[in-house]
Amino acid sequence: MFLNQENFSPLLIKKNKLSFILELLIVVLIVTSVIFYQNISLNTSNTAYAEETVIPILTYHNFTTEEGSSYKINIVEFEKQINYLAAHNYSVISLSELLAGLRAGQLPPKPIVITVDDGYKSTFTLAYPVLKKYNFPATLFIYTNFIEKNNGSLTWEEIREMTKNNIEIGSHTLSHCNFLKYKKNENYETYLARVRREIFLSKEILESKIQSKVKFFAYPYGVYSPAIKNLIIQAGYEGIANANSMTNTVNANPFSLNRQIIFGQNSFNSFVQILNQRPLNASQIFPYDGIIESNQFVKIGAILEGDNYDTKTFSMKLGGAKVGFNYNPENKEISFTPSKPLIKKSYIVNITALDKNSQYLRKISWLITIK
Repeated sequence: MFLNQENFSPLLIKKNKLSFILELLIVVLIVTSVIFYQNISLNTSNTAYAEETVIPILTYHNFTTEEGSSYKINIVEFEKQINYLAAHNYSVISLSELLAGLRAGQLPPKPIVITVDDGYKSTFTLAYPVLKKYNFPATLFIYTNFIEKNNGSLTWEEIREMTKNNIEIGSHTLSHCNFLKYKKNENYETYLARVRREIFLSKEILESKIQSKVKFFAYPYGVYSPAIKNLIIQAGYEGIANANSMTNTVNANPFSLNRQIIFGQNSFNSFVQILNQRPLNASQIFPYDGIIESNQFVKIGAILEGDNYDTKTFSMKLGGAKVGFNYNPENKEISFTPSKPLIKKSYIVNITALDKNSQYLRKISWLITIK
């Protein structure tokens, strides 16, 4: 049956038009509300994701079948740590996967990265078989002058073999030099030219030897300055790893990736504590990360954010040594002012506190150099 248009009065038609407009407005309001609340939900979810996701980057150096020491870990202990990651469902990812995840704002559950520095032969003979057994990727930071130098160093053939099985190669300079130390009779221009060569040429050599792009750089001795960082970025690296001994979040800067050194003599419990470490968030640190500071009495500290830390458990260290500090609960500033001139050298500043609702340690770290 078809409706006969003659049966409708002008008034009825007008009413129908008004009803249609009202219904259309209601639909628009409903759709807008759904989108609005979806956006709120997404933003809240992303914020929670950023707060809860931590990304430890573990750093090893040398491996041994004997008792471990500072930078040399017993291979049985190493496999025990690797097995723990597998058994507790950690997502071991490469630095390239981390970089892609940071750019996308999305990472797998419990992400973690393994790195190995320098280029010792034991990386291939001891660590590589363990990593291969668990199908775990890793990044090997090499200083090129060390390769094929003696029986304790890797060969280029061994390096190429590892790149076929989840091992990425990054630069650790040519000679593992301290970027903040001048050589005898160097002026600023000759110093800068030498440092530039360490950064640029090491990348060229590695890429030539492995026939693959080298995207990551790790500072020798963990020391740097803003000028050094800029040179590394200019060379075309996509990520820089430090040794600031704290974890990362999904908001991490790819050119300031924090690493945790795993020492050979440390207990297994200390390894687990590193995995569980959380960030101690701050709106400001002073002086800034990487600064070259001439004032030996400089005030050092941070203005903290949030309230997820137990103020009674605060600790502050400068270069590994505990220092006395002041805490102002009104502006949440924690700081240390030296009573004696600081020795002219590089320091990692550590501020820690226990999480308010768990026994996890919260930590913020950065590098300063007194010169």
